[in-house]
Amino acid sequence: MRSPRAEFLRAWARAAVRVALAYGAAGAASAADAPPAPVGPASSASAPSPVDRAARIDAVVRQLRADPLISGQHKEHELQWKKDEQAQPKPKQKVKPEPESTWFRSFVDFVNDTSRFLFWGIALVLVALLLVSGRHLIQLQGLRRRAALRTVVSHVRDLDVRPESLPDDVGAAAWVLWQAGQVQSALSLLYRGALSRLIHRHHVPITSSATEGECLDLARDRLEAGALRYLTQVVRAWQASIYGGRVLSGAMGEALCSGFAARLDAAPAATAEGRS
Repeated sequence: MRSPRAEFLRAWARAAVRVALAYGAAGAASAADAPPAPVGPASSASAPSPVDRAARIDAVVRQLRADPLISGQHKEHELQWKKDEQAQPKPKQKVKPEPESTWFRSFVDFVNDTSRFLFWGIALVLVALLLVSGRHLIQLQGLRRRAALRTVVSHVRDLDVRPESLPDDVGAAAWVLWQAGQVQSALSLLYRGALSRLIHRHHVPITSSATEGECLDLARDRLEAGALRYLTQVVRAWQASIYGGRVLSGAMGEALCSGFAARLDAAPAATAEGRS
């Protein structure tokens, strides 16, 4: 910052420089117009040459220009009180919310980084669900079996169809009775054994009041063709002997007694609904 004093000194210095330059020029002109001085040692030592005067003038000019008071480069500092508005900090700029693409890209990167952990986590959850579902299914099947056992009939029209009420080999025991002449007892044992096998082995829903025809109808979808033909022969022989009073041959009795284990003690066949 330039003060009025510095401006004044600078103007004065310029005027002095001009005067010095003018004086130097006039001196040089007068020296050129003057007659040549006699050559000798005294004259050369007393009068300076024009070159020396010009060099002195240049030195004085450079000295004046270097003076900060004359050149105008002098700086003065002045203390001033800041206003309250300037002392207060500037308010922070509001952070612009990130665009949707930024957080979506971050989410995609996060998923890519954690895809392995997500995969194994989902796999463990699925395995746990399968185990729990399998356990519940097994428990449900057990409950159904126990409920079915509780609802299984023990007698069908005065005939005891409990497995413990029958001999282990129903066919052989019936053949012994047949050979002893107890044909109706042998047929009764075969018929009771057939009903017991249908109820407990093949899970045919026979009720306590079911007739012979109803038992055949219920067994159609639970027995394979050979077992169903054998059951039909036993029922027809039972009806013919008990209700019709007919005498059956020994060959028929032997065929019925020997075919019991092969036809009704075999593994249950797939039902028609299961095959479809």
